[in-house]
Amino acid sequence: MFVYKEQERPGGSPLRTIAFTDVDIRPRTYEELAAAKLHAGITIPLEMYNGRIVETDIEGIDTSKYAHITATLVSPFTAKAIGLVRGGWLPSALAATRETAVILPDRNIITEIAGRFDSGKKVGRDPDFLDLFEDDPVRINPMLFAMEGNGRTLPTPEAARAQLEEAVAKLRQALPAATLMVGPGSIDGLLGVIEDVRPGMARKQAFLRHVAPILAAPVARRDVDRRWQETLEAAKDFGVVQASLVVLAVLSTIVNPARCAAKSLLKFHTAYSHADAYNALSDLQALDVLLYCLAFFPEMHTQLCTADRNLALFWVGANASDIVREGKGISFTMTPHDAVLPERYAERWAAEVKAGG
Repeated sequence: MFVYKEQERPGGSPLRTIAFTDVDIRPRTYEELAAAKLHAGITIPLEMYNGRIVETDIEGIDTSKYAHITATLVSPFTAKAIGLVRGGWLPSALAATRETAVILPDRNIITEIAGRFDSGKKVGRDPDFLDLFEDDPVRINPMLFAMEGNGRTLPTPEAARAQLEEAVAKLRQALPAATLMVGPGSIDGLLGVIEDVRPGMARKQAFLRHVAPILAAPVARRDVDRRWQETLEAAKDFGVVQASLVVLAVLSTIVNPARCAAKSLLKFHTAYSHADAYNALSDLQALDVLLYCLAFFPEMHTQLCTADRNLALFWVGANASDIVREGKGISFTMTPHDAVLPERYAERWAAEVKAGG
């Protein structure tokens, strides 16, 4: 439930309040994420809509109507945990306002939760939006913790089982009121997903290791077109779909001579190893899992909860839309922000994807 209370009124009149629930909050933009001081309090526009009014002392309010509120959120709470959702991002707790919402935390967030809570109570850290999950029956799916593993490679069945058990134990100790989306068939489902992604992961690792040495240093402007074409040819040779997040990330490193989110995710260097490629791909794989959840289970309002600002910037900058289920797979459209691909390169990429290049 959200309670909106006036801070002051002309003439010292009584302050009015309105309480509402089942609210939707509009995701925020790339520019707002890039500018946000996530570790020192946060100020962002707040657009809330479709809220069901449950209580108010404001005369003339029709409680059968829906609440729509536009304001500026100025909070001393940090937002180390970023909720990546359909259409953008929000501080984690604001991305889970529906009873149907599901949180998909990455490994760093589960570690943060385990250190922040004990038996559902905070243990003395600076205020953060994660604190709003205290004693909250929020729904959490710990599969990413187990999928990524702790060995810089896709885990074996035994390792995945152990990692899932570890994640469940940490979350139950930290947030006993939370609903963990695990059951008798969870491990079988998890192992099935890991085996499904294994061949594609191997192809993408080979692709990244091939392009890493030539992209380790910033690409000179005169070489951009040549490196762009070499990258697309390599993706084709290694069986990596051109309209994929990993190809978009590599192209972003080519056309951005300065630091960018994709460069920070891929971390190319001349001796790029199998494990280096896996580390980069595990982050992008989390975004792929988010896309599948949004397509297959749109009613669940899934958020990928991460502390990785660069991953968040890349997600918001990729600007995925029209995310829908298509048979056993999914389809979506990416319209990259200028910070990912400047406009002329975004148009070029879109044309090449459409042509099936």
